[in-house]
Amino acid sequence: MSNEPDDPRSEWDPLGWELEGPANQTSNLPVPRAVEVVASVPPGDPPYRSRNPAVTMLAVSVLLAVFGLVGIGIGVGSVFFNQDTPTPEVVVVSGPQVVSASPGQPPALQAPLVVPPADQSPAEQSTESAIPVDPVVEVARAVTPSVVLIEAIATGDEAEIPEFDLPRIDPEGELPPRNDLEPPGEEPDGLEDRPLIVGQGSGIIYDASGHILTNAHVVGDAEAVRVQLADGTRAGGVVVGTAPAIDVALVKVDTDVALTPAVFADRSTVEVGQLAVAVGSPFGLQQSVTSGIVSAVGRAIREGTGESAFVEMIQTDAPINPGNSGGALANRFGQVIGMNTLIQTDGSVGNIGLGFAIPSDIALNIAQRILAGESTELGFLGVSGTDPEIGHPGALVLQVHEDTPADRAGLMAGDLIVLIDSEVVSTFTELAAKVQFRVPGTEVELEVVRDDERITLTVVIGSLPVEELEDG
Repeated sequence: MSNEPDDPRSEWDPLGWELEGPANQTSNLPVPRAVEVVASVPPGDPPYRSRNPAVTMLAVSVLLAVFGLVGIGIGVGSVFFNQDTPTPEVVVVSGPQVVSASPGQPPALQAPLVVPPADQSPAEQSTESAIPVDPVVEVARAVTPSVVLIEAIATGDEAEIPEFDLPRIDPEGELPPRNDLEPPGEEPDGLEDRPLIVGQGSGIIYDASGHILTNAHVVGDAEAVRVQLADGTRAGGVVVGTAPAIDVALVKVDTDVALTPAVFADRSTVEVGQLAVAVGSPFGLQQSVTSGIVSAVGRAIREGTGESAFVEMIQTDAPINPGNSGGALANRFGQVIGMNTLIQTDGSVGNIGLGFAIPSDIALNIAQRILAGESTELGFLGVSGTDPEIGHPGALVLQVHEDTPADRAGLMAGDLIVLIDSEVVSTFTELAAKVQFRVPGTEVELEVVRDDERITLTVVIGSLPVEELEDG
């Protein structure tokens, strides 16, 4: 085979062509295979050579370096051109903190995560406390200015000093007289002319003109009161009116001090389990605050003192004691949801976690009726009944009294009353509470189950005779 200098294969030959020496020189290399030339390289064109990897890596490195320099230039330029742009705020919220300690040692306290407002400077942020305010503290700040201490003043030959003001569901067990709180010994000279306190409790400021809500049993038969405001100011006042059957009273004080009326919330907003904060003057200790939860709503209860009606009350485990009567029961927003009224006991004097408050809308309704000069008589239906032993809940009618609103409306013994004005009736005491709270002359609709069929009856509520307090 030719090995002339012009032969393009003379400079490269991976198959073992002879590159030097005569053509007939022997070689120890294997005999090359025959190669058929399909196409030849035109004269003057250099043969194809494989690309060196080192050159390729160098080119890639140069390109990356160029892109890196361009990115650095853009970053530096943005700093100079955006010096006036505020730095975006980044808030990092951490996860739950886990505190561990060696056995027998208390865990170390961890500072709570507090994110300061964005409009504060670092100096302002560092001077403020990092401890959040407790919800009960916030409620106390909002409610205490609207809660007062009330003392009922005897005028003329009034009754002797009464017992503690807070009624109990348990009628047994005797309460100590109020003067048992006084230390033994003779009274100091000069106290003979002081007014005789015949009742003591708490009150809720109703409006800025001086009207204050309280319980009827706090003022009793007194006509005059003395009120101590949250700031310690004392002012005289009078009893405007009372509704003893529902245990609501309204008094008015005369003072130049600006009053802070309470903010009230309807009972429809109250839910079992929510925060409940009681504010009042237990045993005369003004502005006392206790807290708990709402244990139940719509608890139809009669106080058991005097001619009392059934009232759908709010039950709470917030500690309530004698002197809390007439005080506020508030929710977590500082709104008054009820007026503390009574406790259930086991024969002892103190609280056992069963307190009851008249819902705000009931107390406000009675106050408005007193201010308007309207009657505070209880509503009357004219039936006797009980709770069904089995089956659907409701008020089971056992007897319909003659010539009563129920008789005129067509109610019959055996009827099961399940709704009154679309309000669910679960027990007979609930029916009594709903009827007695309505103003006499009001027209209501009763939904009744009779012979497994639901019918609707329209009833005009009557006035409750004293002897009919036990029935609806």
